[in-house]
Amino acid sequence: MPWKETCVDDERMRFIAAFKQGGWTMTDLCTEFGISRKTGYKYLERYSTGGIDALKDQSRAPKKQPRAVRGKLVELILEARREHPNWGARKLLAALAGRYPQIQDWPHPNTFGRILKRNGMIKKRKRRRKKVQLFPLSHVLDPNDVWCVDYKGHFTVGNGKRCDPLTISDAYSRFLLDCKAVPKTDTKSAQEVFTAVFKEYGLPSAIRSDNGSPFASSQSLAGLSRLWCQTKGRYATERYEFFIISTAK
Repeated sequence: MPWKETCVDDERMRFIAAFKQGGWTMTDLCTEFGISRKTGYKYLERYSTGGIDALKDQSRAPKKQPRAVRGKLVELILEARREHPNWGARKLLAALAGRYPQIQDWPHPNTFGRILKRNGMIKKRKRRRKKVQLFPLSHVLDPNDVWCVDYKGHFTVGNGKRCDPLTISDAYSRFLLDCKAVPKTDTKSAQEVFTAVFKEYGLPSAIRSDNGSPFASSQSLAGLSRLWCQTKGRYATERYEFFIISTAK
């Protein structure tokens, strides 16, 4: 047999009707309807003061909001925002507190922000589109698919000269292809190192770097940078072109 569907308001009305008919003690009647005596007396009080409509669920919103911002303060906040549309909540609070020292109950900056947003004075920021990673690390399936290049930070050696180590490694095997101290972190020095590495290990499908010079270019599409390397063999001159993919945010 399926369960009988009932409505909460109907159950409360049945409770009042059963109480009016008599023959029940409050304890037995509350037990029959599965409520406490306190709840039963509450329904009776509601019915006696407001009738059937009073048995419906009441709003739980507080009748008084002691922490609500007074209308006068709201107007001052909105007026200050109109005068300085680029000021944030904290700056507005500091300015108003200095202008009206007699007012001590200024709301929190977060409340300032909610007031401004509620009155349409804060525009929703557009989300910045994330850069698409053309060669995620998870897609590196074989050696020479992707190489990683980076300058590991300069330091001073014993003779007082600056050392800028350039490292090149394979993303699949984590094998360190080369670690060379170069005189400058420029394109020419990087070309010389890569030329030697290409001759020994071949060409990768792509090279991954950060946004540092000379590997990335903020002027090009999607941060791609083109680096040309030229090597002169004993029998012929080979010219290589490859793309360096910048993945830094």
